[in-house]
Amino acid sequence: MFNIGLTGGIGSGKSTVAQWFIKQEVPVLDADKTVHRLLQSDQRTITRLIEEFGSDIQTDNGQINRSRLGVRVFNDDDARKRLERIVHPRVKECMNEEKDALRKSGAMVCVWDVPLLFEAGLETSVDEVWVVWVPKDVQISRVLTRDKLSLDEIEARIAAQGSLDEKRQRADVVIDNSGNERQTVRQLEHAWEKLLQRLNVNHS
Repeated sequence: MFNIGLTGGIGSGKSTVAQWFIKQEVPVLDADKTVHRLLQSDQRTITRLIEEFGSDIQTDNGQINRSRLGVRVFNDDDARKRLERIVHPRVKECMNEEKDALRKSGAMVCVWDVPLLFEAGLETSVDEVWVVWVPKDVQISRVLTRDKLSLDEIEARIAAQGSLDEKRQRADVVIDNSGNERQTVRQLEHAWEKLLQRLNVNHS
């Protein structure tokens, strides 16, 4: 099974690209959903986070309050790194389990939808990295329009996720999402067709 690592940044349109894969009936492993599940029901992760950040991040029903945790780590690089040391390995473990199940089911390709693909070291778990890229000014403009965030908050989130220009340089495939949806879809169709041709050659 061939594994595509899909990444981008806030306002880049990565979710739109992930939805395109789903429409092609390509299974997508969603890292954000995995994190959400871990904070709700993975006792090992919940226990370690409470030990690290205190019991006030826990809700009455025993889950992790994501907003309280977010406030704790948002402007604190050291706290964010401590959080990532706890969460990233567990996310990788869970996504590898999902990947193995997909492979056993006969899936030919799967997509790893991971905002922090490089930061979590998950690029080593995939065969190819696709980056959804837009210029920084477009990224900021889209988030300003979409979310109730200040410019400073957006800049901080972009900084926390890493530069799209740097990610672009490390990508195998770059999807330029700065134009309209049709232009993005054409790029996806072209890259997908090239990948399928390569896989057919490899499997012949």
